[in-house]
Amino acid sequence: MKTRQINGLVLTIALSLSACGGGGSGAGVGGGVALPPAASPAPVAPAPAQDDLTVAVTTEGKVAGNAGDGIVSFLGIPYAQPPVGALRWAPPQPPAARAATLQAKAFGSACPQAPGAVSSPIAEDCLYLNVWKPAGTKAGDKLPVIFYIHGGAFTLGSGEMGPSPLASRGVVVVSINYRLGALGYLANKALRAANKDGSLGNFAVMDQLAALGWVQRNIAAFGGEAGNVTLWGTSAGATQSFSLLQSPKARGLFQRAVMQSGGAAEYSNPSMDTSLAVGDTAVQNLGCGGATDVVACLRALPVSALLAQGGLKWRPTVDAQVITQVPARAFATGNFNQVPVMIGGVHDEGTLFVDTKLSAAYYPLYLRGLAPAGYDTTAIEAAYPIGNYAVPAQGIARAMGDAMYACGNSARRDALAAWVPVYGWEMTDPQLSFPSSPTAFYYGTAHGMDSYYLTGTVDSLPTYPYFDQGSTTPDAATTAQRKALSTQMVAYLLNFAKNGDPNGDGRNVATRWPRSMGPSDRALMEFTYPAIKTSSNAFEHAHKCDTLWGPDVFPPMY
Repeated sequence: MKTRQINGLVLTIALSLSACGGGGSGAGVGGGVALPPAASPAPVAPAPAQDDLTVAVTTEGKVAGNAGDGIVSFLGIPYAQPPVGALRWAPPQPPAARAATLQAKAFGSACPQAPGAVSSPIAEDCLYLNVWKPAGTKAGDKLPVIFYIHGGAFTLGSGEMGPSPLASRGVVVVSINYRLGALGYLANKALRAANKDGSLGNFAVMDQLAALGWVQRNIAAFGGEAGNVTLWGTSAGATQSFSLLQSPKARGLFQRAVMQSGGAAEYSNPSMDTSLAVGDTAVQNLGCGGATDVVACLRALPVSALLAQGGLKWRPTVDAQVITQVPARAFATGNFNQVPVMIGGVHDEGTLFVDTKLSAAYYPLYLRGLAPAGYDTTAIEAAYPIGNYAVPAQGIARAMGDAMYACGNSARRDALAAWVPVYGWEMTDPQLSFPSSPTAFYYGTAHGMDSYYLTGTVDSLPTYPYFDQGSTTPDAATTAQRKALSTQMVAYLLNFAKNGDPNGDGRNVATRWPRSMGPSDRALMEFTYPAIKTSSNAFEHAHKCDTLWGPDVFPPMY
């Protein structure tokens, strides 16, 4: 099962994030029933009445899992009713009770998406989650819980991408499916009126809230502690983790959060008007714009018609209900769920999202597209002269990574540090990010690559499709250094999941991770080899956050 997990992570990053899974754009141009109150979870499920540790008793009934490799896995557990028929584009509803034991031994169907990114079957009945616990863990053991939200450009991926290897290290891991694309984010006034809850377009985020609620009710049956949940999102999952950090409906559902290469500003969390414009375009394209009953028309459409709506920007909407304010703005005023956070990414965030054959003639156009409308872009063009790069695409990738990932993360750390403990990181593989005398495009330490290190699966790194040396065997010294770096990164992550401080008691970390204190001391952990380093403000200087991509020049959109 572990191998399938790793392969799922690799495949989805490789195939799905070309549309910029955390919220960026490949070209960089242009920039029901209401949910129950989060603070009032249902009663916790009772402990199993037997000693079989592969069986757990949830509030909906028993589930039976599989034991192996030091982990017990429970796969394909429904956390809501199937979102089909009258529940398509409706808030998720509680799952039905079961008399028989659920054989939770295979991943549930992934949500509708283009083929190739996941190995699970694909179906609209897809609201399933997965739980992994350490072997020997009993109900009521109160282990820390990691709740993982996958990436995939809001249109691809599934819970099979969960970081299951961490469950052998003393934590309970949960991963989820959530509705994708039009099914997850379609904003439409007729749907809002039909659902009578005031929400708009945030079906995917409501799925995540429902799954977090399921964890509150049931995780004790798997040995996890409901009051010790770490939210962890990658790319598009990180964008939605930022959204949950702001959402009043998520209050009390998690105690700390990890955002890996995600966004939280206007580009990632559009207004109702912006999302309605996207939704209206889709509804017209689908032939339902002039229907007498728009909702009935939409719910009668085949899934294939919805998947054909490519090219539209699906994002969580600031709808005044589920998400009440653009997260980046909310963080500046303290209007969010105040928990410790880790925020970071990789050195070469932009390389997956550019046309590697980009011609020099289009170089200025792509650079200008990184600025908000109405700004003089002379400074951008001066900061990334085409002559500095072996090929034009490398310059665009550097500018995009700086503008939409690095400096967005820096701005989030600055704002949040005034209210909560903040720990920032950047991962750089020097062998990949700094090739000698490059003459062609290189991916470097690409978007999502730190997932291998954070899950202890760095041995699989050469299989990553954007690993520049994937066709060769790395030398023994480099391989050993990468493994040592991964060991430390996993230790920091697990310490954070246990108590909100990546340093723990200091006994299993070689370098103390300093808190980021905001603009006066932007402390950062530089995950690299041969040795981890710490710095202050060096990241902002390297990525031009202090001179170009800042609130006084080009405010981070991402």
